[in-house]
Amino acid sequence: MNDKNDNNERWWRDFLVVSARTDVGMRRSNNQDSFSSEPASTPRLGKTRGHLFVVADGMGAHAAGELASKMAATLAPQSYMKRTDQSPPEALRDALLDAHAEIRKRGESDEAFRDMGTTCDVLALLPEGALVGHVGDSRVYRLRDRTIEQLTFDHSLVWEARRLPNSHPAFQKLSNIPKNIITRSLGPTDSLVVDVEGPFPLRPGDAFLLCSDGLSGQFEDSEIGQILEVFQPEEATETLVNLANLRGGPDNITVVVARYKAEPDWEAVEREIEKAERAQTKRAPLSTFAWTSAALAIAAFATAACGFGGVLGKTGAPIGVGAVVLGAILSGLFLWSARERFLVKEENWADKTWGAGPYVRASAAPNAAFCEKVADVCDQLCDAMREQQIFAPDWDGVANARAQAKAAFKRGDFAGSLRADASVINYMMSELKKNAPQRR
Repeated sequence: MNDKNDNNERWWRDFLVVSARTDVGMRRSNNQDSFSSEPASTPRLGKTRGHLFVVADGMGAHAAGELASKMAATLAPQSYMKRTDQSPPEALRDALLDAHAEIRKRGESDEAFRDMGTTCDVLALLPEGALVGHVGDSRVYRLRDRTIEQLTFDHSLVWEARRLPNSHPAFQKLSNIPKNIITRSLGPTDSLVVDVEGPFPLRPGDAFLLCSDGLSGQFEDSEIGQILEVFQPEEATETLVNLANLRGGPDNITVVVARYKAEPDWEAVEREIEKAERAQTKRAPLSTFAWTSAALAIAAFATAACGFGGVLGKTGAPIGVGAVVLGAILSGLFLWSARERFLVKEENWADKTWGAGPYVRASAAPNAAFCEKVADVCDQLCDAMREQQIFAPDWDGVANARAQAKAAFKRGDFAGSLRADASVINYMMSELKKNAPQRR
């Protein structure tokens, strides 16, 4: 896991709200998921590299999967940030390939980690839009206008079969194909194809969610969308993790939510960047280009001196010195005019569309069916707490919240019903974790 939010200046807090959680689940002894949440620490990084979020779901015996996911969540952002000579989509793709190579190398160096692998999704929020780098069956969603969209294509046997014609034997047997068999991951294979999706234009109010299949496997897309629609990021991640566990929690659960609150004033950001660059230029020594120009000018001076040695001897110093100076000046002018050839030009990468997402759309409007499911989970949880008596809840507060949920449901306020019942679930699960015996 890697969460650097507390170390940042949080200049982005007026534009972005972020929450991330990971949970071992109900049936696993260790957590093989990892995440990274790294909003840009400066306006300059926000404009050029964006805010970065990662979810990785490891695979492998013992600690191998855990190591693979941690490596992906750490290495992919590091490589992406270093690739300043590439456009963001290309940097995102190559950063995942770098992580793949390192994970594979580590797996080959130690028998205990052989064939370890991990899924990995990287989301970059840039002024030009949202970009996604994707390998495996972890997912990235976007919520907009009460519609949830899956921006990634699952690299799984089931989804690959869906690409086939209806007459294909594999398509005909789609219901029998195991859902947990993935077709791509970082680490195990020699070669790897990384999907890059986007850019998806950003708009205030958009919410993005990254998750491992421990979460998406326990929900319908519309249910995830309703939670994102009703709750702010912190409550959304808490509610999703708790409901996933109460629905069985068969796998590790990881979820990252980033809500785009407002559009930054990028013109002001540009002014800040230019101001910083001017200050840097005043303090900084000569650049590599300047030193190169000076060196070549000196070389031109020396060459001219040697070449015009005979002239100096026959016609006098003025002609020779003039030729030398002229050669140096011409060399400098040539280098200055050709400087663009030596500098990396920023591509207008946002004019190109990468990938074919979104791949799935579903309504995120709160509805009666989901409210009833949540109410049923709430009933079962309350009954279990009464029977086990692990702790003494505030039953009066619980009863009041349940009454509010039922009243909201009756008047068709499904969002209000979800809020009230989820508050009970989150309260109960929080108290249960505080009072339950620790696992060994």
